[in-house]
Amino acid sequence: MLTVDLGESLKVVDAWLTDYISRPHRDIGRSGAVCPFVEPARRAGVVDSRVRLVGPSPSPALLVEVVRCSLDEYELMDAVGDPSPLRSLVVVLPDLPEDRWSTFDAAHAAVKTESVLRGLMIGQFHPTCTERSARNPEFEVSKSPVPLLAVRRMAVHDVLFLGERREWFEEYLSRFGARFRKPDRIDAVLYEAYLAACARHRITP
Repeated sequence: MLTVDLGESLKVVDAWLTDYISRPHRDIGRSGAVCPFVEPARRAGVVDSRVRLVGPSPSPALLVEVVRCSLDEYELMDAVGDPSPLRSLVVVLPDLPEDRWSTFDAAHAAVKTESVLRGLMIGQFHPTCTERSARNPEFEVSKSPVPLLAVRRMAVHDVLFLGERREWFEEYLSRFGARFRKPDRIDAVLYEAYLAACARHRITP
C-alpha cells in the first residue's frame, strides 16, 4: 500500500511554484516568469492548492472526473470569494502512479473543450509531461515533481494555445476579439497567432 505524505507533497509543489514556475527560464522563448500569473496571484492570496488521492490504479473515467470536478471547484471558489482574474487552483495528485501519467494527459485532453467553453484554462503537469512552450517548441515546459492540475481564467495571451480548433478560437474571440481591433496595442507574437488562427479557420480578422 502506497503511503503519501500530504504535507510534504504540498511543500514540494510550493517550492516548485517558487523556484521554477515563478522565475524566468532561458528556454521559455520570452522574458519573464515561466507562468507570469503565479507570482502576482500568490501575492494576492488567490492561489488555492488542494490534494486529491486517486489510488494505485485510477481508471480513465476517474481521472476525467477529477479534472472536470476541478473546474467545478474553481467556479465555486470564484463565486464565494473575491472575484480576481488571477485566481488559480492547483490540484495535486501525489499518489498518481507513473503508469497512469499518460492517462492523466488523456483526461486533460478529454476535458479541454469543456474547460475552454467555460472560459477556463487547464494544464496538466507531471515529471514526464511533454507539453511544449508556445514560444519554443523544443522546451517541455510542463514538467513538475508531483502530478498536478492547474486551473485559471482564460486570458488574452491564450490565443497562443487556442488557435488549433475552431470552437476554441471562437470562444476566445467572444471574450478577447475586440482587443485585436487595435493591433498596435497587442504583443506582436499574440497578433501573429491571432492572424494565423483566423486564416486557419477562414475567419475575417
